[in-house]
Amino acid sequence: MSRVERRLRRRRRRRGVLVMGLLLALVGAVVFQALQWSAAREEKAVPPGQEVTITVASGQSSVEIGRALREAGVVDSVNRFRDVASERGLDSLLKPGTYKLVTGMSIDAVLDLLAKGPRTGVQLTIPEGWTVAQIAAKLATTGHFTKAEVDKALKSKDLIVNYRPKGETSLEGLLFPDTYGIERDDTPASVLQDMLIQLEVVLSRFQLSTAPRKLNPYQVLIVASMIEREAKVDADRPKIAAVIYNRLAAGKKLEVDATVQYAVGHSRLTLKDLGSSSPYNTYVHAGLPPTPIASPGEAAIQAALQPADGDWLYYVLASKEGEHAFTRSYEEFQRLKAQARAKGLL
Repeated sequence: MSRVERRLRRRRRRRGVLVMGLLLALVGAVVFQALQWSAAREEKAVPPGQEVTITVASGQSSVEIGRALREAGVVDSVNRFRDVASERGLDSLLKPGTYKLVTGMSIDAVLDLLAKGPRTGVQLTIPEGWTVAQIAAKLATTGHFTKAEVDKALKSKDLIVNYRPKGETSLEGLLFPDTYGIERDDTPASVLQDMLIQLEVVLSRFQLSTAPRKLNPYQVLIVASMIEREAKVDADRPKIAAVIYNRLAAGKKLEVDATVQYAVGHSRLTLKDLGSSSPYNTYVHAGLPPTPIASPGEAAIQAALQPADGDWLYYVLASKEGEHAFTRSYEEFQRLKAQARAKGLL
């Protein structure tokens, strides 16, 4: 080997050692920084369950809000907060204000609160199963708005109403039942918009694309509204949903009393009522009624999306506590009805 070749080999060796040394130094720096960052996070870690106050400013992005929440120990990841907000379509629905939260909350729970907004002002509670007419009447008795203002707001074209079919004008079933705060600068339209937004927040918790019978979201709300008005106890909701879907699959009329009650405006139904020509009379018309018949709560919506696994086609009130008996047999249904009448339930 010539002297020149030996010199070149030594240079390559020295260069290789230098590069290796630089790489090791770089890796060491990265590891050191990661350990420092991890230690800093551990020092900042806050025990779960501690109350903290967070202020969301107008115009803040989900990433900025996520950073503030992570720093306070409410959530553990800015990226996951941003991703879940995006997946649920809540990025633009997070409301500014001051919130009392607790450390270690689930991201979904935090998003639900931020999308609803801080509870301030005069409290307005809308129960599950109320109709638009009942909600409007309640709004008009708060002392903030007149009946004329509320009626005008219900028809406002400025309301952003998702899920409602094109050409439909009713807000029935779309005003989510919950507790809201009415501020001094609120209008009937802004309060109604809060209810519409809250429905979006609740529906974002579910996979609407997996609805039974490939129902669209509005049809899910129709089913949920019937469940809300028919079920008296929690356990019956998914079973009533199963009956509705089983009857649809079998091509049977739904024969849901609550739809007729909605059509005629009273609860004690007569044979004449059951023969009403209203499109809401599911004893006369097949399929779903044209709109929801009330505002369903989250439990009813969940039942409509996740019905019980059963082949029942009928149900009858079976106790004073509101429990129903379920059956597939028409003969058994008649026997159960006779029992209910004997108990004074029907």
